[in-house]
Amino acid sequence: MSRATEKEIEAESRQCGNKPPIMPFYVPGTSIRGPFRAQSERIIRSLLPEGASHPYTACDPFDQVLGCSELLKKEDGVTRKKYAAACPACKLFGCAGLASRIRFTDADIEKGYSSVYRDMIGIDRFTGGVSTGGGGGSGSKGKGANMRFHVLENTTFTTTVTVTNFELWQMGLLAYVFRDFEEGLVPIGFGKTKGFGLVKGEITEITLSYPEALTHINHIGSLMSNEAERADYGIHPYEAPPFGNPPVQKNDGFSLYKTVTVTNIPDFWAKTAPAFNGYVKELVRQAPEKTT
Repeated sequence: MSRATEKEIEAESRQCGNKPPIMPFYVPGTSIRGPFRAQSERIIRSLLPEGASHPYTACDPFDQVLGCSELLKKEDGVTRKKYAAACPACKLFGCAGLASRIRFTDADIEKGYSSVYRDMIGIDRFTGGVSTGGGGGSGSKGKGANMRFHVLENTTFTTTVTVTNFELWQMGLLAYVFRDFEEGLVPIGFGKTKGFGLVKGEITEITLSYPEALTHINHIGSLMSNEAERADYGIHPYEAPPFGNPPVQKNDGFSLYKTVTVTNIPDFWAKTAPAFNGYVKELVRQAPEKTT
């Protein structure tokens, strides 16, 4: 999970005034993935008609009746039918029976953070007053401050987000999610209602891998051979837009894929966001006919 040596961890911890931790600090990929999915669902639900039924809005993944995980059991295990029947959020993030197309790596915490503790007041659920149960550390019992949290301040971490076989509208959705992330609107981790987990992100690099050298932002729909195949999977038709600047292409001479490095990241998001807008318009057009 981290490539720091044991001596480096011990020296860093002593600078923070704490005992050396058993393991270095890191942010699990699942702790990043969850807030990104939640923000994606929030965007989808806010743009589609209120009361729209599955699959014309983001489903509740915990719904035992109307969630994609339950409804897709009726599709007889055929992947293309499951993908076509899934809601927009599950098409990208997956559900039981349908693999995710997006992956987040674990992120190591970089040096330079502040390691502090926060004491908080527990609430007695019976009286509504301050809990006197204690248990938050020495001297806290009976004094109300019975919860102590270890917090890292001014931290920096880096993760890699990988999207495989994407539709262009899915990249357009991520364009809006990443914009919110850059503005600090996607908190990560525990205690969001307490003010924890405030994060501002920055996209430093975007690379695309294609079977051949391409000058357009191609997606799975544009790479499919015929319209019938796209219809089987329920792929939203959208023309692959060209890159704003000539992409930098790399090939090691062995791989069948060529890596395209995006040289203008704002232009990339500007080219993909309209695909999501068009996808939403199509769902809005269909949803009233299917709403119950």
